[in-house]
Amino acid sequence: MKKTMIMFAVAAVALGAFARPHGGPRGGGFGHRTPPPRHYYHRHHHHSGWGRGGGSFWGGFVGGVIGSSLVEAYNSPRYTETVVVHQPVVAQTPVVIQEAPVVVNAPVVTTTKVWVEGRYVEQVQPNGTVVRVWQPGHYETRTVTY
Repeated sequence: MKKTMIMFAVAAVALGAFARPHGGPRGGGFGHRTPPPRHYYHRHHHHSGWGRGGGSFWGGFVGGVIGSSLVEAYNSPRYTETVVVHQPVVAQTPVVIQEAPVVVNAPVVTTTKVWVEGRYVEQVQPNGTVVRVWQPGHYETRTVTY
């Protein structure tokens, strides 16, 4: 906030440094008495507010350049900061590879006895006829491998 106010003050002084005391297109200004307006007569001037032929333009232009350079010099940093970036140090640790023990799973063999129900079985006779014969139930041994 303080820098901004100082910057505006310097800019105001720079813009007012080359102001002419004539008080504008009607005359007057510092210590001059402005005549009352004449409604019956209009004076036509052949010069601009910059002076005759724009002669006061360069003074204001140079004052603006000098004022802006002073403001820029005031607002710019007064020192440069050297930034040192340290690269991280990477320590390499040895990699130990342990081989996993080889586990060989032997197959698991399970033997169970299962009851098989009785049923009719078709038998073919030597003469070609088919006869149904009852086969009674019995236990069977089954082996399962995992």
